[in-house]
Amino acid sequence: MKPSKVHLFMYGLLFGFADTWAAMSDNKMVGKAIKDPEKLKVIASNPRRYTGKPRVGTMREIARVCQYIQDNFSKVTVPFLTVHGTADGVTCPSSSRLLYEKASCEDRSLKVYEGMYHSLIQGEPDENANLVLKDMREWIDERVERYGSKKSDG
Repeated sequence: MKPSKVHLFMYGLLFGFADTWAAMSDNKMVGKAIKDPEKLKVIASNPRRYTGKPRVGTMREIARVCQYIQDNFSKVTVPFLTVHGTADGVTCPSSSRLLYEKASCEDRSLKVYEGMYHSLIQGEPDENANLVLKDMREWIDERVERYGSKKSDG
């Protein structure tokens, strides 16, 4: 999904004139995010879903914000669980691995699901989505047990 730095630089030379151009090549993101064919039909048929090519300005801002977030991974100090599918066609699983490696908190978890796409809950077959939800519930329950307030006797 990420456009090349050369493309963004070249369009940037046009001083914002290219921001509204639908010049980025990929407009089939929904098919890279949703694995289950029946769920894909429902989501793809939404009349309010944008189906055009990504705009240059949008892609440049996404790239800028993603870089900012990655540059600040080390500032993450709260417990977190990050989940990612290995067949994600929207974002690269290496970003989740990088967050896991760079975060400064001690309590961090990374769960990678083999063969799953981007939309782990709404776009996967039910058995896959249920597995992801189960893992999330277990992670949350463990934190509640570990960090939850203890009721006092009295």
